Amino acid sequence: MKTILKSFIIFGITSLVIAGTAMAQTTTHTVKKGETLFSIAKEYNVNVQQLKEWNNLQSNNLELGQSLVIKKNTPENAIQHTVEAQETLFSISKQYNVSIAEIKSWNNLSSNNLDIGQSLTIYPSEDTSKEQSIVVDKETQQNTYYTVKSGDSLYKIAQQHDMTVNELKELNDLSSNTIRIGQRLTVRGGNTPPPSVAESMESSPQGKYVVYTVPNNSTLQQLLNKFRMDEQEFRALNPSVNDNRLTSGQKVTMLAPPSRTYKNPYLTNNNLQNLGSTSVSEYGNSERATPTTNGELYNPDALTAAHSNISLGTVIFIENPENKKGVYVRINDRHSGNGLKLSKAAWQTLDFKSSMPTVTIYQDQ
Repeated sequence: MKTILKSFIIFGITSLVIAGTAMAQTTTHTVKKGETLFSIAKEYNVNVQQLKEWNNLQSNNLELGQSLVIKKNTPENAIQHTVEAQETLFSISKQYNVSIAEIKSWNNLSSNNLDIGQSLTIYPSEDTSKEQSIVVDKETQQNTYYTVKSGDSLYKIAQQHDMTVNELKELNDLSSNTIRIGQRLTVRGGNTPPPSVAESMESSPQGKYVVYTVPNNSTLQQLLNKFRMDEQEFRALNPSVNDNRLTSGQKVTMLAPPSRTYKNPYLTNNNLQNLGSTSVSEYGNSERATPTTNGELYNPDALTAAHSNISLGTVIFIENPENKKGVYVRINDRHSGNGLKLSKAAWQTLDFKSSMPTVTIYQDQ
């Protein structure tokens, strides 16, 4: 009897420990007046799609007093990533399918600078798998590092790497023009393929870059037709190709067509849910044709936007509360700042007059 009783006690304690661990991984949020999925997602540093999946929500509608399950990051699902040479926050975020803002938050980072050998705590996205992860060749990094030498200035370093001083400062979170000898700066790499380049022709829902070997007797137009690209995109990805002549065996960087299409939000019946307001900023002119997070090239004439955690591919409707002008934009990029970062076309459509503009976000239910 003593042996049986002892076994029950041990089993009971073990069950409590397991239950306690499971409970520690989740929390419950009670919906308050005025709250939306968007505002709750921001509070817990998750995205709207995750909230909907965790709670089996088919729409963005919430009821006052409704309980929502929030899955919290715990030591059990954390991994430690050791920073290697040439790695950046951008490349690491792509590897684990998380945002730069999340990595900085998890590790209390105030800048984008990383040190070789530095250990980072990462909570990989639930839908990250070996098949989905893009392993980045260290020779194809978009950004690289530069060590400041005697006589260097931000202007000189920016010129050497085809950047503006403001881009260099923003990339390194510099608040002044002062630099010191031996300081390591993140700079734009040379004429190398973007960080999502793969050797395989297999694409992804948003399309991705591939290194393509030119077959015999292929013309530039045949390649553009095959990959559904225009010549301007090809030139931006392959600046070393100066004419239309291609040679057999030549390697060029191409953008594979996306493997998935998204429903057209313009064909809905305007059944939109208000997700709240946020600040907005605009892409710079120098960012034209630079890679976005989902593998596209930034096109100032397209209606697109960047956000820290709204799911890539999501189409939202945004409205300028000052003049009630609105426009649909597609989220195809990430940025570590606050609010939305709009393409030039979207920015001009909304006709902002305020020095600190905001928009109201709506999403199809």
